[in-house]
Amino acid sequence: MMTMNFNKTDEELKVMSEDELFEYLDAKALHLKQHTSPLSSYKTKKFASIGAAISNTEFDYDSVKQIAKENEQKGYEKFIKDKNKNNE
Repeated sequence: MMTMNFNKTDEELKVMSEDELFEYLDAKALHLKQHTSPLSSYKTKKFASIGAAISNTEFDYDSVKQIAKENEQKGYEKFIKDKNKNNE
């Protein structure tokens, strides 16, 4: 597998063709996606309330609470998966 340098300068990005740029962005997105984890319950509620305040919409606490609960479960599953991967 080819390793890519994901720290390109603005000048390097401007010189790339459109196909090269999209290939680079897709590879970077895939790389970054490997290092993500679900938001904690607290952060899920915090960002949802901030988003509702900014967009001047109603904050639906029950649905946000459900999403936060799902994120917590996903976080636990990822933690266990990563822990098992490190023990192999």
